Amino acid sequence: MIKLTKEDEKFLRKHLSNVDELLEGTVDDLLSEVYDITIEGLDENDDPTDLYYEAQKVYDSIYLLN
Repeated sequence: MIKLTKEDEKFLRKHLSNVDELLEGTVDDLLSEVYDITIEGLDENDDPTDLYYEAQKVYDSIYLLN
């Protein structure tokens, strides 16, 4: 089972429609999806936005817990 904080889960449920499926899969698959959110968090000049930083925080948290 993939370990994550309540804050991580809240973020994932807000941004991913297939959270339950991902949580039953591998950590790598979940991290790949979170990485995609970080890319979406770049603006037109490829500068990070608040979404980028929030997604990166979740990515790091999941990575460290697992």
